[in-house]
Amino acid sequence: MCMENEGPRLVEIELNTIHRALTGDETALAQIYDAYAKPIYRYHYSRVGNAADAEDLTSQTFMAVLEALPRYQHRGRFTAWMFQIARNKAMDHFRGNHNESDMTESVADTAQADGLEAVARNESRAKLKELMRMLNEDEKELLRLRFTAELSYVQIGQLLGRSEDAVRKSIRRTLDRLAVQMEAQHV
Repeated sequence: MCMENEGPRLVEIELNTIHRALTGDETALAQIYDAYAKPIYRYHYSRVGNAADAEDLTSQTFMAVLEALPRYQHRGRFTAWMFQIARNKAMDHFRGNHNESDMTESVADTAQADGLEAVARNESRAKLKELMRMLNEDEKELLRLRFTAELSYVQIGQLLGRSEDAVRKSIRRTLDRLAVQMEAQHV
């Protein structure tokens, strides 16, 4: 199941898999997990910055999905429904006074290098981290969903109740602003 494909095949596969999962088909449940575990984990990791917490939140998300699956209404894309549950689990986590990670590591290149290149990369990462803090929560969430969770514009729009075009424009404006600020600071 390719999540980037927004064509009818994805919807048909998802609906078929959902119907099978509702009947207790363990293969269908495994297909749902295999299709969504990595993107949901990346999303949670971008929020908490800690592998153990991200794994816990991913597990909590899937437990909530299993519990809520009989109530899924097929009104929108299953991906958006699952990520709404993931967002709710993340918000519950932060209500417990946990600090939110600043996702810079997910956006910045995390590869290690030797010598001056590593120093330059670390300086750039620090400046990017500073610029990312200046974004409002909506802008951060859009970038998390697009680049960390790797959701399509359509999926993000359905999740947030916006049109695909509005999501695309908001992300483009945010990235353009970051690019201008990075250029001004010679990042």
